Amino acid sequence: MATSPEYQQIIKTISKKAKAERKENATFFKRLKKKKPNGLTKAFRAYHDEAFAHHKCMQCANCCKTSLAVFEKPDVRRISKHFGMSEKDFVKKYLTPHPDYDYLIKKLPCVFLGEDNLCTIYEIRPLGCRTYPPARLQLSSEQLDVIHDNVGICPAVNEMVDKIKQQFPV
Repeated sequence: MATSPEYQQIIKTISKKAKAERKENATFFKRLKKKKPNGLTKAFRAYHDEAFAHHKCMQCANCCKTSLAVFEKPDVRRISKHFGMSEKDFVKKYLTPHPDYDYLIKKLPCVFLGEDNLCTIYEIRPLGCRTYPPARLQLSSEQLDVIHDNVGICPAVNEMVDKIKQQFPV
């Protein structure tokens, strides 16, 4: 199953909206990181659950189609073992080194995304994928950057950020 027509339209809309709000969002996230308002993590967690209660990842999968998945060394160890490959061969076949992370997936869409929009390594997927978007975590500046970077990619993230902007007008 490819991205549903409904989600194709949603993705198009949020992408356009994110471009129009690029400066506003950059300023907002910069101020959020500086001020670190009380209750921010709790609010993101609540809005995360709300958004994902009605956004269906398997009808969208835009993150897997447009964002390079991060693989840390423990992910490489675990997943290469699952495939019966050496870590070196796994990295050579699927990943590229990155200065800020250990590795990023080489190609988009993610090679582990199936035709049905399901992750073919879901049970052993990388930690970055397990925690995407990081809105349920104790928010750090880096996690806020990830959320900011995904405003125009993920319908749920877009919705969360709109609600955070209303609750925390910094």
